[in-house]
Amino acid sequence: MDFAELAALASGHAEARAIQTALKLGIFDILESAPLDDAALAAAISANRRATALIANAMVALGLLAKRANRYALTDTSRRYLLRSSAEYLGGLILFDEAIFETWTHLEQTIRTGVPARPTDMFQSRPEETERFIRAMDSLTRARGDPAYVADRVDLSRVSMVADIGGGPGTYAAAMLHRWPHLRAAIYDLPATLEVARRILAEREPAALARIDMVRVDYLYDEIPGPCGALFMSNIIHNEDEMANAQLFRKCFRALEPGGMMIIKDHIMNADLTEPRAGAIFALYLLLATRGRDYSFEEVSRWLGDAGFVDINHQALPSPPFTSSMVIARKPRTIEKVGKAKK
Repeated sequence: MDFAELAALASGHAEARAIQTALKLGIFDILESAPLDDAALAAAISANRRATALIANAMVALGLLAKRANRYALTDTSRRYLLRSSAEYLGGLILFDEAIFETWTHLEQTIRTGVPARPTDMFQSRPEETERFIRAMDSLTRARGDPAYVADRVDLSRVSMVADIGGGPGTYAAAMLHRWPHLRAAIYDLPATLEVARRILAEREPAALARIDMVRVDYLYDEIPGPCGALFMSNIIHNEDEMANAQLFRKCFRALEPGGMMIIKDHIMNADLTEPRAGAIFALYLLLATRGRDYSFEEVSRWLGDAGFVDINHQALPSPPFTSSMVIARKPRTIEKVGKAKK
């Protein structure tokens, strides 16, 4: 790594804050219909002209706006990912990152104490936080393409019911229903999240919503409802500690039909917990906001095996664009009984 690469890494917060602010000001949406000069753009967002020109120029430098004859216009990237009207809008995640940016200022103290910098409530305490968080998860996965990719590569042809544990906005469930028309789905999640999920699916996926059961489940304290032909979890185990994950997999085993499929999608790390890079960095956010971290395939495989699962395999997803991978396992069709009484 040379000086320029190190300096870019160390100052990355400046680019992030500039993009978050431009999005929050509405600059990209204002430019959707036509290019504007700095005076017109400043008037449209009710901001200072000189300051507006500076942030617009910064967006040009980052490749998110173009500038011709002193007029600012969208680029292909900003039109695809930064317009609210786009099906691949990433702004939900960017605005979520903006809202929690202050949390990162506590990283040193959290490293020293090991105590998270915010409540580990998965943003359930305040409705506006729940809405922002769940829409951020929806925004990220739709922009990157995870749900459709996963639905195409997991064979659910012989499954009648799939349940998404901690299913959030229902983005994965809807994609699976599109890919497998015979299927029904359930989302097992907390009450505040289910309210947001209903709104999101009613807005965008009303046909899929009719095939999805919304079930209030706290996977830490409740049994997982069953029987199900398949259980899916995306970015769930990284929120919890080792003991909670081992217990969760035992619950999943009990909920599955014989022969049922367990699908885990997450940052599945190497044995040293240093790759993929995105997972190693994201683990710091998990330290700040959860009880968990990112786990290795060896750890996940051990919990699955201890719970009784077989045929455990790791399936990498192409990177880029994806930063996670899948672990798929199966519940045996017949389970041998042990400890039978002697006749």
